[in-house]
Order: sequence, then structure tokens, then C-alpha cells
Amino acid sequence: MVDSSVITPGTVHVAFAISFVGAMALAFGHKLFPVGKSDASRKTGSAQTPQFLAFQRTYIGVYLLMMAGDWLQGPYMYALYDAYGFKHEEIAALFVAGFGSSMLFGTVAGSLADTLGRKRGALAYVVVYAASCVTKHWRSYEVLMFGRILGGIATSLLFSVFESWLVAEHAKRGFEPSWLSSTFANAQAGNSIVAIVSGVFGEWLAAQKPLTVLVPGTSGGAEGGDAPAVDGAIMVGGYCAPFDAAAVFLLIGGAVILTTWTENYGDMSAGSSSDGLKESLTRGLALLARDRRVLLVGLVTSCFEAAMYAFVFEWTPALTAPDAPRPPYGEIFAAMMMCCAGGTRLFGMLCERKEPQDFARPLFALAAVAMAAPVLSPTNRLLGLVAFLVFEGVVGCYFPALGTLKSKIIPDAQRSTIYNLFRVPLNVLVLLVLLSKLPTQMVFTAAASLLLAAAVLQHLLFGAMKSYRVQTEFDREPLVSV
Repeated sequence: MVDSSVITPGTVHVAFAISFVGAMALAFGHKLFPVGKSDASRKTGSAQTPQFLAFQRTYIGVYLLMMAGDWLQGPYMYALYDAYGFKHEEIAALFVAGFGSSMLFGTVAGSLADTLGRKRGALAYVVVYAASCVTKHWRSYEVLMFGRILGGIATSLLFSVFESWLVAEHAKRGFEPSWLSSTFANAQAGNSIVAIVSGVFGEWLAAQKPLTVLVPGTSGGAEGGDAPAVDGAIMVGGYCAPFDAAAVFLLIGGAVILTTWTENYGDMSAGSSSDGLKESLTRGLALLARDRRVLLVGLVTSCFEAAMYAFVFEWTPALTAPDAPRPPYGEIFAAMMMCCAGGTRLFGMLCERKEPQDFARPLFALAAVAMAAPVLSPTNRLLGLVAFLVFEGVVGCYFPALGTLKSKIIPDAQRSTIYNLFRVPLNVLVLLVLLSKLPTQMVFTAAASLLLAAAVLQHLLFGAMKSYRVQTEFDREPLVSV
């Protein structure tokens, strides 16, 4: 009899194997057993040109370098702060500062990218995030707080500027609009693999040299005990090493951007490049109020991604049984990323039959059911593991689906501004989770509710897009005199 209350290494091995086989089946199964395409797919499914494929490779290469710079940092942020001797409450405040700065400065950064250029915004991301990595060498709370603020600004740029540049450049070069979905899907699939490789590489780097003092501090130390002195010393090795590698990847990506990307802006006919920061924000807010589709896609984004962040904070305690050995978190994470990669392949297959606004509805409902597993059966951790793998599969489908929808709905004039406005309620929801100190079950209850709300909002978005299409076709019909 399998004890479902404890996740054993053997269980995780099986889960990883099943995830790997499932991802491979989704990746290659449609080639072995092709299915007929929908009418919509036939109309837009022309063969991709060599010029487009070269453009896609360049963008995805840069995107994966940027994501490698992000993935290398995530697993070691808390560990580094803890190694420096900070208390749990102090570390929580650092994380709150990151999300808070993303919320406060993100909309400004997005508007500046629309008016000053998305390529410049991408280069700003490289500089700001690399600077944030450098601050991790200081065993100083003030310097680390500054680094977290920089990290929050960089995160807003990462999830707005790059996608905005891609959509605008894709249209400017005259590529088929339907090809954009394949770029989103391939980028997300690559991102899942980069996450796994970054985890292994970061762990190896952190083990090469212990955390040591390079330049001694002078401002005093911790009071009593064996805790390290929080004295402003400059540190090297240990958990600092993954941040150094992240900065290197970011700078390499920045060099590629500098030499291969062309600049693009918001739609010049809308005047966004000359209206200034205030006007760009005003236009963005007016668009949210005027266009129901834009508001709905923003709410879907906020609800789904807030639930996703809550899941990131709580999945490890949810799978850890008290008074039992800790499960192999690294292998569990790898299995999740395999499911995420499988989800991106599923997106491509579903796009051959239906449009994203349609098939996203049942997927979001499935995610809500999966997230409810730790609430309905908190001691059945085996069920929780299966549910989390299912959720990650939906996450893999979510990103290219929403990327495609946003490219269709949001006008290019204020694209980066709107994307960052979406992140305001997202960061508010995440901050509420961080500051409320809810027990794990309550966090998952909130996450499941947010995912259910995302499913309902997606259904409303489906109806709104259908009505908009009917109205547009009606407006285009010529008047017939009788």
C-alpha cells in the first residue's frame, strides 16, 4: 500500500518519468498521428518563410538568455538572505519591496518604453537587472533592499517590453499574424527547458566555493550567537555565484539586442511617441475603460498569474510531510517544468482546432480544480503532486495563449503601458498573500478562487471577442440600395 501522505524519492522518479514521456508524446505525437486542421487554420496556415524563422530564432535566443538570468536568481534569493543572517521577517520585507516596486514603477517604465522605444526598454532591463545582481554581494540590508527595488522594476520590463517589441516588429516586417502564436509557444517551451538547466547549473555553481568575505565590513555585526555579522561586507562564492552567472547571461543577451534588434515604438499615428509619459498613461487607462476586451484580458492575466505566484510560494510546504524526510524538490521542479513544456505543445495542437479564447476556458477551470486538491485533501500529498503537475501543464498553455490574445486585442500604441497596468492588480494580490501570513490551505483556497475567476472572466472575454467580430463584419458589409 502506497502512503499517500509522504512524497518519497521513488514517487518523484515515477512522476518525472511520466512527465517526460507525456511532454515527448505531445511534442512529437502530432507528427506521427496528424489530424485535420480547422477552417481557420487552413486560411492562415501558410508555410513560414526563412526570413520569419531567422527572426524567430533571434528573438527566442534573446528571450531565453533573459529568462536564464531570471531563473538563476529565483531559487537562491531567500537562501542568500538567510545565509547573511537576516530574520524571516526582514527577508519577507525584501520580497515585499520587490513586488511593491514592480507595482509602483512598472507602469512608468512601460510608458517610457512605449514613448522612448522598446529596444531601449529591453536594454534598460539588462542594465537594471544586472545591477540588481551586483547588489547581492553586499551583506548590507540597505544595499539588498535597493537591489530588490531594482529587481522589481526589471521584472516589470521583462514581462512587458520584450513581448511588445516582438508583436510590433512581427507586424512591421509583414509576417503572417497567425505565425505569432508559434513564436510564443516555442519561447515558452524553451523557457521550461532553460528553467531546468538553470536550476542544475545554479546548484553546481553555488557548491563550487563557500560563501566567503572578499572585503571586510566595518559597521558592526549581529548581536550574540553564531549568526553571521550583517556588517556591510562584500561577499563572494556560495549563493552569490548564481547571481554572477545571471548577470553574465543578461549582458550577453544585451549585446545581442544592441547588435541585432531594430527600434520600435508605439503606433506613431496615435501620437504615443510624442505625448509623453502622462499622456501615455492617460491613453492606457482610457483604453481600459473604453474597450471591454482589454479590461477582461487584463483581469484574466491578473487573476491567473496571482494564483501562479501564490502556488510558487506554497508548493514546497504543501508537499512536505511533518516529521518526514524532505522530498527531492529539485526533481519535482524539473517534473513541473516538463509538464509546462508539454503544455506549450498542447497549445500548438489546440490552435489547429480552435482559437485561444475558446479553449482557454476549460483549461482555466481545470487549473482551478487542480489547485483545490491541497484544500480538499491536505494530507494526500500524492494527489497534491499530481494536481500540481496538471496545473503546470495548464501554465505552459496559458502563456502562449494569453500572449496571442493580447497581441490581437491591445493596440500597439500603448502596449507596454497596458501590460504594466495589468501588473498593478496582480502585484496587489501577491502582496496581500505575502503580508496576510495565511496558512497554506487558505492560500490554496484563494488561488483556486482566483483561477475559477479567471475561467469565468475568460468566458466573458470569449463572448466579448465574438460580439466584436460580428460587429466588425457587420460594419464592413456594403450598403445595398433597393
